[in-house]
Amino acid sequence: MGLEIKSVLKNKVSAVIFFILLVLNMVQVPNYMGHEYDVEQNMNIFETQIQQYQKALSDINLQYMAVKHMGAEEKVYWNSYQDYLSWAIDNAKAGWNLFNKYGKEVFKNKGLIKRYNEITLWDKLYHLDALKKNGDQKFMRQVHNLGFEEADISFDQSRIFMIGSQISQNKKEDYRTVELSVQEQLHQLETNTEQYVGKGPWYFLAHQLRIDSSFAYLFMPLCLIYCVVVLMYEKKTGVFELEQLNDVHFFVHIQVKVFIAFLLLMIASIGIPFLLLGISNGFAGWDTWLLADTKHFFSFKRMYHTDNYVINNMSEYYATEQGFIPDLSFIPLWKALIISLPLILLKLELYIQMAMFCVYTFTKTGFNYLSGIICIILYVISQRMDLISFINPFSITPSLSVLSGCGMQNWLNSICICVVFIFALLFINYVSVRQKDKMSL
Repeated sequence: MGLEIKSVLKNKVSAVIFFILLVLNMVQVPNYMGHEYDVEQNMNIFETQIQQYQKALSDINLQYMAVKHMGAEEKVYWNSYQDYLSWAIDNAKAGWNLFNKYGKEVFKNKGLIKRYNEITLWDKLYHLDALKKNGDQKFMRQVHNLGFEEADISFDQSRIFMIGSQISQNKKEDYRTVELSVQEQLHQLETNTEQYVGKGPWYFLAHQLRIDSSFAYLFMPLCLIYCVVVLMYEKKTGVFELEQLNDVHFFVHIQVKVFIAFLLLMIASIGIPFLLLGISNGFAGWDTWLLADTKHFFSFKRMYHTDNYVINNMSEYYATEQGFIPDLSFIPLWKALIISLPLILLKLELYIQMAMFCVYTFTKTGFNYLSGIICIILYVISQRMDLISFINPFSITPSLSVLSGCGMQNWLNSICICVVFIFALLFINYVSVRQKDKMSL
């Protein structure tokens, strides 16, 4: 078997497919090669916050003046919320000034890094207080253990929720989004992985297994083309006739050979840039959190998708119509990769069975290749349109996107589709092999 796999890998088509896979992976390396943090992007974020808080303060002042009869206690709540918004504006300005003054040095100096985290963390924590009474209390032990002191504020944080919760149109979604952001930031600080955000081998690997990756998108067409060409080559050279003396042995043998060959090509093509990034940036970050649709892992229901596809650090999701994070939970990357592995392997086996179907079902070479092209066209259409995705094997998206809820099916649905179609194609292909074997006799 080893010599046969080696022989397949020496085939010209193996070299071509490996080169294409390697290029698809290597072109992404500069994006994760220890790049400096984008100062302008961070300044734009703080500038947007300033504008949002200024608008909110202006609206609150107008509402405050419109209230004709207001009790003393109610006035305290309004004043506290106005003071909170004023503080939030000053806090965002402090963040903008930090980058304006120090630029890229912010992420090279420990003191400046801590100041940046103080600004962003307290903004989120008081945002939670504005949506729910003492909404930040669940995080305070972690915050204090990390050495962050209370921000210098002039408002009563226990009172701002009275106004904030009333004016918020999407209180539940807003709270969940900010809460998830706080959880992620605290996890990065506790595990000292903030320095690896957006770079390194693990971010590269996560990107290559998502729907916005060319490598993941072309995985099916390249796999199908490779398998069809290899099988057709062995068919022309007479290997089929020799191995078909025992059709069961042949049926298992040829699948294992092609499966291992393409798997090695895939691992090598993604492993080379992974090692380069690891040598350059270190291999830390395997426990980085990403958002996953854990509620629907073992369900046939999928999340509702908007047109607002978002990539945030290592996570991807379709934001709600209002721009909030949907009902997702964090899991470590290593766990996501383990859960994804069965789906990756099943998809590879499924595409091999499709290739065998194309080669065995038709006797004419032209029809062999034409059927493969039709499969690729169906795949391209199914990846862009919701074409009976509940039972459509061509609509299965990359593995991490399936886990995050960005796929057209959830994890269980995708696994079931693969298993059903693999067994169906196994039966069809096996029958075809036996019929041709009998005809040859």
